[in-house]
Parts: sequence; C-alpha cells; structure tokens
Amino acid sequence: MDTLSTAIVVFVVSSTFVIMAGVGLARFGDALADATGWGKLWVGTLLVGIATSLPEVTVNVSAVWLEKNPSLALGNVFGADMINVFVLACVGLVFGVSNLFGNQGRDTELLILSGLGLVILALLFGALGDFKVLGPTSVGGLLIGAGYIYGMRLVYTAGQVQAAQAAEAPAAPSGSVSKAWMGFGISALVVIVAGRYLASSADAIAEASGISATFIGVLLVSIVTTLPEGSVTVAASLRRSYGIAMGNVYGSCAFNITIISIADLFHAEGPLLREMQAAHFAAALAAFALMALGYLVFKSYQSRAFASMRFLAPVIPIVYVGALYIVYSLG
Repeated sequence: MDTLSTAIVVFVVSSTFVIMAGVGLARFGDALADATGWGKLWVGTLLVGIATSLPEVTVNVSAVWLEKNPSLALGNVFGADMINVFVLACVGLVFGVSNLFGNQGRDTELLILSGLGLVILALLFGALGDFKVLGPTSVGGLLIGAGYIYGMRLVYTAGQVQAAQAAEAPAAPSGSVSKAWMGFGISALVVIVAGRYLASSADAIAEASGISATFIGVLLVSIVTTLPEGSVTVAASLRRSYGIAMGNVYGSCAFNITIISIADLFHAEGPLLREMQAAHFAAALAAFALMALGYLVFKSYQSRAFASMRFLAPVIPIVYVGALYIVYSLG
C-alpha cells in the first residue's frame, strides 16, 4: 500500500481503539460516581469530562512531542470544542432543547462561563505570542491551568450550595470501587497507546493528501477524539440525565483548552500558543461563538430577558458548518 493508504488504515484502527476506550472511560467514570457517592453532576463535569477528553490529551501531546506538529494539536483543541457544542445542539434538537438547556442551575452557568474565559485566554496569548517562564512552562499555559482550577472550584462550590438549598441527601455509595478504578485504568492505558498512532497517522494523512494539518486536526481528529463525549451526551439524554450531558460537554470544552498548558510542556521550540496561525484563530473564535450561542440558549430558560434567544439552538449546527469552511479555506 502507498503512504496515504497505510496512514488511513492506521488511522481507522487506532480510531476504533480510541473510541472503544473512550466509551469505557465514560462508563467506568459513571461507575465510580455510584461506588464513591460523589454525585452525578460533579462527576459529569470533572471526572467524565476529563476522562472523555483523555484522547485529546494523548493526541495533542503526541502531536507536539513526537510528531513535531503543533498545528495538529492546536487544531484538535479548538476543533474538539466546536464539535462538542455542535453535538450538544443536535442532541437538544432531538431530545428537546428545553429538556437539555432548561432546569439547569448556577453551577452549569459558571461551568459555561469558565470555558468561555479559557478560550479568551488562549486567543489573547495566541495573539500576544506568549513567552516561556520557569523552564518549559509559559505565562499563557500557567494562566490557563490556574483558570481551569479556579473555574472548577467555583462550579463545585455552586453545586454544593444548590444541593444544600434543595436539602438533598447525598446518594449512598454502591458498586465496587476497585473494579471501577481497574476498568478506568485499563481504558486510560488503551487511549494513551492508541492516541499515539492516531496522531502520527493524522499527520501522515495531512502530508500525503496535501490538506493542512490544522484542518485535519479541526475536523478529522476532532471527530474521533470527541466521539466519547458524543456517546456520553446521547446516553445521558436517553436516561434523561441532562445535567450529566451539559456537564460532560462544557466540562470537556473547558478541559480541552487546558490541554494547551499540558502540551506546552512538551513543546521545546517555545510556547505552544505562539504557533497559532490564522486558521487556529478562526477555529478558536468559532469555538467561542458556538459556546456563547449555547450559553444564550441556556440563559433563555433562566431569564425572561433572554427568552427570544431560544431560536438560536438550530443556528448552532449551521454556524459549525460555516466555521469549518472558513478554517479549511484559511488552512
């Protein structure tokens, strides 16, 4: 087989393992919530959100460290956020926008705002060029990491306040903690190994096909690495666990931006955000716009002043497709 055919085969095989392992991460993360009594909402935001974003971590670190392809990594980060909100909007249109975006609390609002704030930080330091500080770290990477931690703290505190006000009793732990952690660890290992080949094959496809690595990251790799998030969102909606669905999507969006600060440690050539090109800025702006549209739809069920924003839900998929075209053109 020629180089392109071989790369496609490797991509398909590694994608299959990433998807299977990603679904396993989500399932065992849910089992951990039952076994530890941590609660579905918080686990959906933090544990499941990070677990389903593990493919992005592996792919981006591999792209930067082993493949020396920062364009692929940055494209995947912003592309993953774009497609996450796209999937959320599509699920809302199928299961009911009011079911998904309605009946959400202050913790959900803070989660969405935290994700938006992290995208703004990435755009700002990408435009400024960023600069290294304290060895392999950069100012932008440090602030993004700190912003994520602070945002998650706000989300957790708001959730605790809401639970106390509702006089909700914590769920009794059920299931085996050791089995849940074992399944979680095995799934994580599979993602790490398969993600290495996913990044290298995506880079090979970009070179052999002549398509820019940025667009490959925004579209092809992002679709694969966000399939775990998509499967969790659909499964949670089928169970009418809409809080889990919202927490998973926007929790993943926030963590995906934080991956920049992780991958930055493996980019020896300088700050990762310094590598941002026009197509990356377009993808980042598109991610911000899509997340903001979701926020407006959310607010439409929280305040009468935003009631007219409910019509924006079907606009989100249209904006996503248009943004893909712009990124492709710039790439």
